[in-house]
Amino acid sequence: MADTTVSTDTAAAELPISTAPAISATPARSKARKDKDDDDKAIVSCMRAWNYAYKKEAVNLGEGESDYPAEKAANQAYLRETPPLVGHKNVCDFIACINFASMTGIVTHREAAHYLANARIALAALSLQPKPQATGAKSGGKPAANPAEGTGE
Repeated sequence: MADTTVSTDTAAAELPISTAPAISATPARSKARKDKDDDDKAIVSCMRAWNYAYKKEAVNLGEGESDYPAEKAANQAYLRETPPLVGHKNVCDFIACINFASMTGIVTHREAAHYLANARIALAALSLQPKPQATGAKSGGKPAANPAEGTGE
């Protein structure tokens, strides 16, 4: 399996790879990078769990012994760390984590298909939830109910 270790050191990740002159970032591009950092938190959290479990299990391996038990424990830790399928942001983070896991070999493509099918069901359930009804004169909805009106007080 390919090395799936992820560094959380942001300074190293921001170093330019090529020797070409760096292009200055526009404000829109900076905002996009900030949003990307927010999206990466779930994947980084899952990879931290993977790295921790792998290192913990790898210590117990003998010289020349297969690292399969460490990978298996790490893969299970990764999946335990994925966000629950509750709420739109969590579902999106779950999808990002499973896609990353599929691309790096943490889960098979077949397993990823099952996990993503669960995410699809969660998204469908979210779309079926009733939306809060607007109230008041400006909203065009029903006027706000005054609980003191019907009591005669």
